[in-house]
Amino acid sequence: MDLSDSEKRDLIKLIESNKLLPDQYRFRLFEKSDEIELFWNGKSNEITNVNLPFQIIEQVDEPRKEIEPSLQGNLFDERGRKLRGWTNKLIWGNNSLVLSSLINGQLREEIEKQGGLKLVYIDPPFDVGDDFEFEIEVGKEKLNKKRNALEQLAFSDTWGKQEDSFLSMIYERLRLIKSLLSNEGSIFVHLDENISPLVKIILDEIFGKENFNNSIIWQRTGAQNNPSKFGNNYDVILYYSKDSKNRIWNPIYEEYDENHIETYFNKDDTGRYFRLNNPTGKGSQNHTRDFGRGPISPPIDRHWALKQDSINQLIKQDRIVFSKNGYPYIKKYIDELPGKMIQSLWTGLIRSRHRTLGNEVFLYPTQKPEKLLERIIKCSSNENDLIGDFFCGSGTTLIAAEKLNRKWMGCDLGKFAIHMSRKRLIQVQREKEKEGKHFRPFEVLNLGKYQREFFIKDYLFNERALKNEQAEEHYYQLILDAYKAKKLEGLGVIKGIKNNRAIAVGPFNLQVTRLFVEEVIKECALKKITTVDILGFEFEMGLFPNIRDVAAKQGVDLNCLYIPNDIFDKKAVKNHQIIFYNTAYIDAQIITKKDEFSVKLRGYSVFDSDNQFEEALSELEKGEKREILMKNSIIKIHKDKDGKINKNIIKMKWDDWVDYWSVDFDFENKKEIIKEGDKDKWTGDFIFENEWQSFRTNETEMEFETPFRKIIKGKKIAVKVIDIFGNDTMKILEL
Repeated sequence: MDLSDSEKRDLIKLIESNKLLPDQYRFRLFEKSDEIELFWNGKSNEITNVNLPFQIIEQVDEPRKEIEPSLQGNLFDERGRKLRGWTNKLIWGNNSLVLSSLINGQLREEIEKQGGLKLVYIDPPFDVGDDFEFEIEVGKEKLNKKRNALEQLAFSDTWGKQEDSFLSMIYERLRLIKSLLSNEGSIFVHLDENISPLVKIILDEIFGKENFNNSIIWQRTGAQNNPSKFGNNYDVILYYSKDSKNRIWNPIYEEYDENHIETYFNKDDTGRYFRLNNPTGKGSQNHTRDFGRGPISPPIDRHWALKQDSINQLIKQDRIVFSKNGYPYIKKYIDELPGKMIQSLWTGLIRSRHRTLGNEVFLYPTQKPEKLLERIIKCSSNENDLIGDFFCGSGTTLIAAEKLNRKWMGCDLGKFAIHMSRKRLIQVQREKEKEGKHFRPFEVLNLGKYQREFFIKDYLFNERALKNEQAEEHYYQLILDAYKAKKLEGLGVIKGIKNNRAIAVGPFNLQVTRLFVEEVIKECALKKITTVDILGFEFEMGLFPNIRDVAAKQGVDLNCLYIPNDIFDKKAVKNHQIIFYNTAYIDAQIITKKDEFSVKLRGYSVFDSDNQFEEALSELEKGEKREILMKNSIIKIHKDKDGKINKNIIKMKWDDWVDYWSVDFDFENKKEIIKEGDKDKWTGDFIFENEWQSFRTNETEMEFETPFRKIIKGKKIAVKVIDIFGNDTMKILEL
């Protein structure tokens, strides 16, 4: 450290006075002074280091809508079959917790058995405007789908301090991803032109400049007319490897266009197009180790390693041409070449304003084209390699991987995103099966069961500066006030009371889990409380209906309600306009004939909260309009300037709300087993094995009765319904 005695004394005084050190000392005091590093407010080298168990909610290993009895066991059934071994994974949860648990948990060993994670593509939420909203159809009506409460909170954590908080979020995720990548693995990070320069510096710091391969420019839209500047119509995809000298790389080609042929090819006497290839690659601006950054030029052979007999054969065919300097070139015809090598400028993958690209339909606002992901997957992985996407959205990366015969794992915080991915992936399985191609089953997983300390006092509270009991109590009071409940003192998870029903409030940043509900039931039994409402932003997948049966056996009438998104709207809370919606109810029936049975879905009830609805109506301001969902209806209300309330009730059919339903014909056949130390432990739950399903697509109508199958007495049948908002409910039937 090259400091004079006077400089050392000055630094000591500054430290003793608790003052900031001048910038000129930063690189003189610390190592790596020759490197460029990005600093921002809140940067920390701490990363999530937890190991939470993964809970299998659903196993999807049978995509067939119908299983014809005549084909079961038929040796001539040539349809695609399930592949054994690795099971693909679709995970609902916070990706920092998911990544940490993959790194530190039992799945790490399973990942290593597959050769490690060879490729990661991520498309993080880089747009600072919270405009995630799109239309969903309910019968002939349309509603706007917004972020759920958990997604809004995560978005707030990501962009609450603009670039500072985004950089903190992405910095931690990138470090976790690097720990999970195999030594020959690569990562593609999809960003816009505003944030990409900052993230590139972070990637240089984490992966090393020497492992930077490309900045890929993807033209995402057509004309972007802006009278004040050049329209922004591209995104940046940063391509890094864990070790660039040891990475997987497969050059990607596309068909020649007329302009390219006219520029780079000649015709011989027979009229065939040809060009002269430099066998050593000298002077070429083409890149075979990455996406070339120079002018577009034809692909070449890099190796002049022909045997003498091959050379003689080429000479006889007049296929070797020598330059004036005596340098050899091989004459290659256009039909012998793989095509034009793709460079770092990617065009032609633009979806139209009608939300289509070829046969592909885009339902999700940030959904990327499959062809974009196919290109990335082909260049940096091989068949049967494992790839990952930890901001998977509607699952395009996973779908492209499935079609290209890659193993995959995906993660997203949004329950609706997980549901969309599941539907699209099952559709791919069905297509592969029809074509006689084999496919792998996949699992839908929760990240839980969370320990009690992760409910309220977890790391998110530290990031959000909500560290003390006062902040925790403020959260409970906010919810109780909106629910018009009275606070109770001296209890545990029970926080209030309304109309003689106890009130428990779930965590603000996680779903309500079975562990939490069990705590509520235990306290109710201990305090002789017979009725309780649990309020939560989200509920663990597969929680219902079993948990209500558990409560009933303890003499507790348990009701669960969703906390709505507008709970954080101070005006709505003040005006008592918050409506807590009940979880849904399924009406399903077993139909029998002789020795066969089917399952029929007969009804689905949502949003039943009369008292809350009337309270909200009474507090409407003059001139205000609202849309409320109630009793399978869309109610459009308007309070005019004179205070008169006008209601337009649009009656909907129950099946308008159903987006997907599936059946496990032998529920309680597969126990949920988790690791505790070195031992396997049964959680007391069962895995839902998805054996038949029907869901909405643009091409087909939903079916509401399964095909008939042989009766096997004593079996329990599980029926799962997922509505258009992504909420899931389950019912158990018995033969």
